[in-house]
Amino acid sequence: MSNPLEYLKESVRNKKIYTLPDIDYDIKANQNENPYDLPESVKSEILQGIESTDWNRYPRLGSGGLREKIGQSMGLPAGQVMVGNGSNEIILAVMNALLQPGKQLVIAEPTFSLYRHYGEISGARVEAVRLKEDFAFPADEITDKSQQPDTALTVLCSPNNPTGSTIGETELREILNTAPGFVLIDEAYIDFCSQDFCPLLDDYSNLIITRTFSKAFAFALGRFGYGVAAPDLVNEIYKVLMPYNLNGFSEIAAGILLQHRTDMETTINRIVRERERLIGRLSELDSLDVYPSEANFFLIKPEIPSDELYEQLIGEKILIRDVSHYPGLDNYLRISTGTPKENDNMFTAIANILG
Repeated sequence: MSNPLEYLKESVRNKKIYTLPDIDYDIKANQNENPYDLPESVKSEILQGIESTDWNRYPRLGSGGLREKIGQSMGLPAGQVMVGNGSNEIILAVMNALLQPGKQLVIAEPTFSLYRHYGEISGARVEAVRLKEDFAFPADEITDKSQQPDTALTVLCSPNNPTGSTIGETELREILNTAPGFVLIDEAYIDFCSQDFCPLLDDYSNLIITRTFSKAFAFALGRFGYGVAAPDLVNEIYKVLMPYNLNGFSEIAAGILLQHRTDMETTINRIVRERERLIGRLSELDSLDVYPSEANFFLIKPEIPSDELYEQLIGEKILIRDVSHYPGLDNYLRISTGTPKENDNMFTAIANILG
């Protein structure tokens, strides 16, 4: 009898499952989460909204009410908004709609590993441009690759994960002006910098922007994200997304969190200050290179083997991210910004390990 798994696409069989080690910790600085939980008052407001809703009924098809709220907050019509279970679902839907064998996906590495992962599963050819030595975006090279006729999609993360670097508006316009296909900017970490490319949507019908509530909005548990693009493209992407793709609980929570956007700014500013403080303290260590960032995380490169520092921190119940397997990041580690106490303990642990 033949093995039914033989019918799996080769591009799937060749892939590894996205996974992280399940390790007990005191400090969790490996997933770029907000170190501060939502206020109890906001949680209570969300729970009240859920309790007052009929659980036996489907949410509104297409999440029209939430899309309207997001659109209003951005000065866009609801028809330009897509919502999903994390911005990753939107990115995957875009790839499913645009990529196929014979088409090309352009990315700038090192970057979020799932871009290549899903691009290759789609059967498209993935063309990766390497970031500069200082992790700046090589706009000319990206433009050259993006303007090739078979490039259906270019995906850039800004601020970029895991480097924390950003692409400038002038550079992005250069890419958009020449790309025959679509350009997706993943702005998962937009709240930690001054970047905002949404105004460019008026000028470029080939621009897609995705954002998430899993980082600055402290709603990683709810897995909510959204995307904005030209209405014609949004209509096509909704053919790929599952009907009722967003559960009603997350929809209610996201709508309430939108009302507290201003309240989040205090926490965001605190995280940015702590990022700079921790970068400053670690930069004083002679045996460690520390890199600037516009996100809520940053890269370090120790003089000792990175896996040695990583394992010793685990022994201290401190989790950071080993990114040494990323292209161009041999011996690098990534640290997510924590609370002041967590950051002080992080510094002390690293300083002691490095001697």
